[in-house]
Amino acid sequence: MRVFANLFLVLFLADGGVSLLDELVSLLSPMLFLSGVRSALALSVMVMAVPVYLCLGIDRRLPKRVFLPLTLFVFLCPLSVLFLPALAGSRAYGLLASAAQVALCMLPLSRFRRAGARSLTMPPAMFAAPLFSLKNTLVFGAANLFVIPLALPVLVLYAANSYMATYTSGFMRLSPGGLYMTERTYRRDSRTVRLAGMIHVGEKEYYDELVSSVGPGRTIVLAEGITDEGNLLRNRMDYGKVAGLLGLTSQEKMHFRGRPIEAEALDEPQVRSKDAGEKEQADILTADVDVSHFRPPTILFLNAIGKQLQESPSLVKGLLASNAWATKNITREMNEVIMDDILHRRNREVIRQMAKALDRYDIVVIPWGALHMKEIETEVLKRGFKLQEERERVSIDFRKMLLGRL
Repeated sequence: MRVFANLFLVLFLADGGVSLLDELVSLLSPMLFLSGVRSALALSVMVMAVPVYLCLGIDRRLPKRVFLPLTLFVFLCPLSVLFLPALAGSRAYGLLASAAQVALCMLPLSRFRRAGARSLTMPPAMFAAPLFSLKNTLVFGAANLFVIPLALPVLVLYAANSYMATYTSGFMRLSPGGLYMTERTYRRDSRTVRLAGMIHVGEKEYYDELVSSVGPGRTIVLAEGITDEGNLLRNRMDYGKVAGLLGLTSQEKMHFRGRPIEAEALDEPQVRSKDAGEKEQADILTADVDVSHFRPPTILFLNAIGKQLQESPSLVKGLLASNAWATKNITREMNEVIMDDILHRRNREVIRQMAKALDRYDIVVIPWGALHMKEIETEVLKRGFKLQEERERVSIDFRKMLLGRL
């Protein structure tokens, strides 16, 4: 236990020191090497903090005045960004947190002494006492009867938000107050690309605000929406029903104001005259695929899920039935095909249409599902576009939903 506890203390100091150095260096120029080392150290400290905290209730020799503040700092620092997202982009907060982490290392330095001198690590003499004490364990367990019920929902929220941030490249954020969708604006010379993360059900005001943000001029909206000209989907998923149950609005009811065009229009020599002026409405193109482009496992999956949701008496039962069906019938190979069709195949189509649109329009707006944005954003950056602006919209307000239910 001594080796493990001392390793945690050393890594905690190393993490704080590298973080502080990285924050100071980034004031002049970011260093990718420092950022990589910083991330690895932070992950190591966070993983070790959990067993260290639990050991405080088992090993009475671990001084709580030292380890409790350190482990709480490890947990609370990332959670502070979850509750106060403005801190995530604050350089002052990064400097303050890094300095505080280094300062916390004064606790073991003032507590541990080796041969009369101060020490960062625990000396062997501190482990001469018995390991276990029933009183220590009972007091620690009693305190955590109140801590754990409060901590678990927060940790679940943090894990869910981290999962969303990873797979949507930060275009979706979960907070205690609601679900937020991000829009990012990129520019290259006179061209602008707006990537607006979307969700199938949300607040009506969320959709209305996005629609109203698209102005006239040399603008095109590459809308999301799978077509089914061959009627291959016998059981379509009704997002309107889901939205109604939650007191929300379906994305299907969001309609951009403008002139609908077909994909063939982008192949014409000139879509619109260069002196069209600001009075002309934006063009709207559904830049998605038809169901006929999907492979049989995907069509089977969509029909089965749609059927389960339609026949179930409630949304929860429908989701449970869909999950049970998928677990029983979908193999790993089928899942790879389904994900490639639903996600990557559609991404390739909107990226293809975006490339054509950039030759003819000044502004290209892509309001697609948040899961699609990571791949689309990568292509935008590859084409030399630079991020200029970022904003968030509340797609689902949990407090408003709760008040509506009450």
